[in-house]
Amino acid sequence: MTAANPTALVEVRSGHGRAADAPVVDIAGVEWPTHKVHAVIAALVVALIALTITGSASAVAWSSGVALVAVWWAERAWYALHPRP
Repeated sequence: MTAANPTALVEVRSGHGRAADAPVVDIAGVEWPTHKVHAVIAALVVALIALTITGSASAVAWSSGVALVAVWWAERAWYALHPRP
């Protein structure tokens, strides 16, 4: 049995399809693009609302997942189309 090579598990692609000019937020020493932070916050808010309204774990999972993906990709596309000066 061989040990996994951690450097082989990380693929770095530069430039193409990336919102390189997106603003970042420093979280615990790691720079996160703001679209990721906004997506997580939106998913948490939607999860709390769905849990309050429905009480169904399935509804919470689906609605928060849809909110996360929608915010993540919408903001990522926005920053890709509207680069910062």
